[in-house]
Amino acid sequence: MTVDRDDAWRFCVAVSTGLYEECTRDPSFEAEISRLYQKWRADPAGTSSKVRILTSLALYSLILDRPSSVESDWKQITGVEILNAVVSRPIHELFVSLPRFAEEEEGHVQALKLMSYGFGTVSGPSTSVNYWAYLTTLVGLFLEQIARATSEDSPTCETILNTGGQEATPVEGSG
Repeated sequence: MTVDRDDAWRFCVAVSTGLYEECTRDPSFEAEISRLYQKWRADPAGTSSKVRILTSLALYSLILDRPSSVESDWKQITGVEILNAVVSRPIHELFVSLPRFAEEEEGHVQALKLMSYGFGTVSGPSTSVNYWAYLTTLVGLFLEQIARATSEDSPTCETILNTGGQEATPVEGSG
């Protein structure tokens, strides 16, 4: 199987962007996320971008594991699978065989990568570990919200794309 890494990444960004946009249309969900950002003293714009990138990285790692490189198969990946990849996969697997990124995406990917390098190197409380926990919590909340919005237990990427109004290949620079 040969996956076109750029096509796969564009698909992942479209899914994570659709997920984010659909979920943040709900004012009560948006307010809850804002409350969490304040509680955690996290930068809303930077954290939101990293949540989308982390979601994309998890989905991308799942695509690379698939026996098929056909987008119609990628669309069947579920929110549960994405969340499991975020919380259960060894972190280094999220950064394997990545395509070239736009400058902003590259910055967020590098920040996540650097954050992961610090895990286990400090005894006691770690701001990197805490922030990573915040990001994984937010990915879970977004996936839970999309399940509520679609009335599906575990919506597929196709459902997310259709609900979020995203095309599988977004315009360069989006997300």
